[in-house]
Amino acid sequence: MPFDKIDEGDLDGVVESFTEDALMDAGAFGRAEGRGAIREMLKSMLSEGLLFIRHMVHNPVIQIDGDQARGKWYLDCPSITGEGKAVWTQGIYKHEFRKVNGKWKISKFTFEAAYVTPYEKGWVQQPFLEGIPGELNWKN
Repeated sequence: MPFDKIDEGDLDGVVESFTEDALMDAGAFGRAEGRGAIREMLKSMLSEGLLFIRHMVHNPVIQIDGDQARGKWYLDCPSITGEGKAVWTQGIYKHEFRKVNGKWKISKFTFEAAYVTPYEKGWVQQPFLEGIPGELNWKN
């Protein structure tokens, strides 16, 4: 996932990183199949829900097997909602990749949120914002 492009609002750049038949499952944030649906989902999230977002991804583990690969890394992401509220999101990205015409593309995008919490309260007092279903799983 080109996190710099999503943070800059470059939807075309983001969508280009997916295969035509890609599946995006972002849990409580939504699910979409195919580039067009993924673009619409991201457009909605960025234009209506987030005024500011910065992905901080770390601890990548990528396993390559021929023209396919799997990747996993952790996310810490400060953001500002459309209502002007500061939010922290933390979770795990798990993706599958496929080489298409010599370029690596995301064929399956999965995000598992550990918390999506208001800045003021933090993940201990309120692990998930109202309206975002979530279940604490501190063991992963």
